[in-house]
Amino acid sequence: MPGPGSNKAPSFNGETSELLEFFEIFEDLASSCSLTDEQKCKIIVRYTDPLTKRFWVTLTGYESKDYTVFKKSILAKYPRANRGLQYTIQDLEHVVLNSANSEITTETELHQYYQQFHPIAVWLETNSKISARER
Repeated sequence: MPGPGSNKAPSFNGETSELLEFFEIFEDLASSCSLTDEQKCKIIVRYTDPLTKRFWVTLTGYESKDYTVFKKSILAKYPRANRGLQYTIQDLEHVVLNSANSEITTETELHQYYQQFHPIAVWLETNSKISARER
């Protein structure tokens, strides 16, 4: 497993919307390293900030080194974590307004704008927050 803080290491910053992606990356790495449940419980907390680590080690499953129970305990403490990343119409407006204040003059700048705009617009449409026409 990569060392905490390395550019190949997963990390969780406490942002609920990023928790599922953190677990996905961690579990892919853990699987490729053939970690046991005990090792997963011990190692996963290394990829969090100190406050989160102190909290997670108190949850059910950590002491018993039962990763499945531990993961469920963690997810239960983060409301709406099972929904993953979410956006609002205000997020989309923010991207549009920021780009309106600066001129897009190169293909690279257009691509950067599209990379910000597209995921938000698709999520909002997929989740019936906006219509295809509004997108």
